[in-house]
Amino acid sequence: MTYNELVDVVIAENKTVLDKVDPAAVDAFIDEIMKAKTIQLYAMGRMQLSVRAFAMRLKHMGFNCYVYDTTAPRIGEGDLLIGHCAVTNVKLNVIKCAKDAGARIALLSAHPENEHGKLADLCVRVPGQIFGGPEGTPSVQPMASLLEQALFLLTDIIAMMLIERKGVSMAEMPHSHTNLEGLPHEFA
Repeated sequence: MTYNELVDVVIAENKTVLDKVDPAAVDAFIDEIMKAKTIQLYAMGRMQLSVRAFAMRLKHMGFNCYVYDTTAPRIGEGDLLIGHCAVTNVKLNVIKCAKDAGARIALLSAHPENEHGKLADLCVRVPGQIFGGPEGTPSVQPMASLLEQALFLLTDIIAMMLIERKGVSMAEMPHSHTNLEGLPHEFA
């Protein structure tokens, strides 16, 4: 396929996945975020790219959130764990630990029917292909690329919905952005 053909296919695949996401589940996901005391986000591999991007936007809106890492605080009552593509045993253990600590669990996953989804308080189905499996939206892309892209786009859309719901000024958001990048004053 040519570059232009692949652009058309990849964009169409992402639209197909995002069109299948339940808007009511997205609203419930936003409600979970709005009421959380602290938000922790967890994913592995390329899925973590969408988690980090979403955490950055949540920070820009004033949410108290962390990507699970060495600097993440204890999780417990009133907190929310957000997981992307919950299918591995490692993620299952993280979900169980957070649940045992009293946190609520919200997942963005192609497989809400699995054990991870059954433990979650909320699971938004994002039916992107994972590793070429038969489930979800078929893709010409390798492995879980479609799901990874769809999660990135979905969380950007959710961020825009949160901006509106929370009444955040997009003009003020850059003031929460790091100043260590050395942006010229007209951009900061």
